[in-house]
Amino acid sequence: MGTVKWFMFNVHFWSALLDVTLSLLVIPYMLFPAAAGYALGLFTMIGMDLALQTTVVVIEIGMTVLSILVLFENRYTFLAGSNKLWIRARRIFIGFCYVVACTYFIPFNFMVPDQSLAGPSVIQRLRTLRCFYSGPIFVLTQDATVVAWTTAVKLLAEFTFIIALVILTFLNILKKNKVASLSKNTMALQKKFFVSITIQTAIPIAVIIIPLVYCAYSLAYEFYSQAMNNLCFLVISSHGLVSTIAMLLIHEPYRNVLFRWGKAERQSRTMSISIARSFNDRNSTMH
Repeated sequence: MGTVKWFMFNVHFWSALLDVTLSLLVIPYMLFPAAAGYALGLFTMIGMDLALQTTVVVIEIGMTVLSILVLFENRYTFLAGSNKLWIRARRIFIGFCYVVACTYFIPFNFMVPDQSLAGPSVIQRLRTLRCFYSGPIFVLTQDATVVAWTTAVKLLAEFTFIIALVILTFLNILKKNKVASLSKNTMALQKKFFVSITIQTAIPIAVIIIPLVYCAYSLAYEFYSQAMNNLCFLVISSHGLVSTIAMLLIHEPYRNVLFRWGKAERQSRTMSISIARSFNDRNSTMH
């Protein structure tokens, strides 16, 4: 656990930061299939540029996914330490992934069109929008094709690598179990822990992937539903909460402590009620 705790902390840090950003700092109001929307959070109140806010959200989503990738890479390296080629290349690869996650969206800031012309074109494109929204609109780009494809390819590459790491790590555990290079108890613990973190990360990953799939569908087929747009970002903003609940329920030490606290709280309440009843009964007898 000692070798992986900081990687797990990294996952929870970015998950929590993404939640805070989406639900407090930015609060995006998106208008898919147009690459447009508005921000209603604290960043807007202090006057932060909307293109920069968009970049912050995209980077945080990328860093959250990358933190999961790095977690599984750590598990693979720990269990497959004999792969010398990967040990030499891993730092370069991970460093490259961090650079891409932090910088790939920056060039799109230079594609931002003249808002005085782009805003009315979005309202014209989404004719039902004017029925319930009359606020300001920020348009990132009038043609989201390049942005959408670049983001899709990046996410596909990252999730493909995560799946490959999960499969390779699990196969490595089975291999070591067969050759008995580690004790049965150690291998059982390693297998149990690996399955736990796989489930723990698969659940919140789904919370991100499912809304993004809808966003891609909306862009591809020009489908507009403001209710679905709002629901998607509401679901994504619950990513950290879902991740925390998954961690507390899946990992036995956390689960035991959580249930112990609940049991102690119930016992404390029961004892308090019993003492109060005894005190009341004694007073009634005395009177």
